[in-house]
Amino acid sequence: MSLHMAETSPPANPVRSRYLLLLLMLIPIAVVVLATLVFYTRIGMPDGTRNKGILITPPLQINGIGLRDAQSAEYQLDGSKDQLWTFLVAHPASCDEICRKHFWEIRQTRTALGKYQSHIRRVWLVTEGAIDVATQQWLAQEHADVSVLYVDGARWQSLLRQSPEGISSDAKAVFFLVDPRGFVMMYYTPEDTYKDVITDMKFLLKGVE
Repeated sequence: MSLHMAETSPPANPVRSRYLLLLLMLIPIAVVVLATLVFYTRIGMPDGTRNKGILITPPLQINGIGLRDAQSAEYQLDGSKDQLWTFLVAHPASCDEICRKHFWEIRQTRTALGKYQSHIRRVWLVTEGAIDVATQQWLAQEHADVSVLYVDGARWQSLLRQSPEGISSDAKAVFFLVDPRGFVMMYYTPEDTYKDVITDMKFLLKGVE
């Protein structure tokens, strides 16, 4: 008769486990920070490579200017956990044909990003007024994935004026790009094409699955 000793695993080190968990949580944030730094410094980018959109230097933190959701609850635009970047259209509630074209353009751009589109969300930042029933129906039919947030227009313009680029009005911007940490880092004008946006986003999302 042979005796078999039961194998026992050494007890897990709770401190080590917590550090490992913390490290895993920080990896997505580190990827975002690194991609953004490379974009601003150009270090590690091939010669001749340049961003297509207009960089906002330094980037502007959008959280803290009083974002509210449709129920008037305070809202933080934070996508660090899922590495969510935001295509943000800032416009009053009265969305005219040009405004509606902006939403169509960012929808097409997001779709064209293929496997990366799950890391892009679309947001309408309403800077004046409240969306009426007809506009709500239009959103539900054409742009159901768009999240609607509200902000005091004066506070939004005040944030933009902090940029050395002198973004005094959001009228010239088709949309803004907000990184997962809530920094408004770039904007695109009517002169930019969806291919320009795709080029920038594929670089920023490189390494993200």
